[in-house]
Amino acid sequence: MDILKIRSFIMVARLGHLTRAADKLCLTQPAVTAHIKAIEQELGITLFNRAPGKITLTRQGELLLAEAEHVLAVFEGFASKAKQIKGEVSGNVQIATVDDSDFLRLGELLYGLRTSLPLLQIKTRLVLADDVVDGVLNDSFDAGFHIGTIDHPDINALPLRTVAYLAVGPAAYAERLARAGWRDVAELPWVAAPERSHVARFQRQLFVQQGVRPNEVVECDQLSAMLDLVRSGLGMALLREDVALSAVEKGEVSLWPHGRIEGKLSFIYKTTGEHLPSLVGMLSVLREHWNI
Repeated sequence: MDILKIRSFIMVARLGHLTRAADKLCLTQPAVTAHIKAIEQELGITLFNRAPGKITLTRQGELLLAEAEHVLAVFEGFASKAKQIKGEVSGNVQIATVDDSDFLRLGELLYGLRTSLPLLQIKTRLVLADDVVDGVLNDSFDAGFHIGTIDHPDINALPLRTVAYLAVGPAAYAERLARAGWRDVAELPWVAAPERSHVARFQRQLFVQQGVRPNEVVECDQLSAMLDLVRSGLGMALLREDVALSAVEKGEVSLWPHGRIEGKLSFIYKTTGEHLPSLVGMLSVLREHWNI
């Protein structure tokens, strides 16, 4: 049994379709079918239940899938390490970011990549969350940080941490916010985040759940500037929890205790590129520095 057959088994199991799996692997459908049959004959078990237009794992196949994925990961890690040693991992990598570099531990990632893959040319681009997803899908980015929910069959996500956002207003709003309900807060002026940002999505989710709409008086195209706008007295906004609490402690803004929402910070990448040496290196560095 070779690694190509194992890769075919994993891809068919993930996609539930022989033709789509063949396309992903850049093989013909008969070749993938032959790989599956060869594994079944060698092991003496049936891996898939077959029906017209549909293929699903048997119980035996389900039990073996995790082991197959482990074997493939070990093999790819071995191959990646060998290429690192030979100095063959080179080329250009674009990484999308959605927040400040300290919060993302971007310096740790870039230093780790520079140390382990010195021939790799790395560029980072600060964009909005929805643009990270689109860029990964259309290959504008090799990978990127994302905040929010990812549910796309062509994207894998490495969860890094939970992120909370809080509703805050100018310091002068303190007394009003202390007794405000959802409708009261919605009527106050709000600073809107860029439409395709994770902050805008969180703000929509918060208010839709309460059946009200915030009174958005201005849209700020820079998430990093939203604290300044709140601090200046312009209006309410959602800020990342650590930023919000620091500003509250300094007396710069007022906290509205009911406006809290959580999301997931993840590192996302295209499923078809998960075995590329550069991406294997990125994921390895991230797992080390985020203790995953």
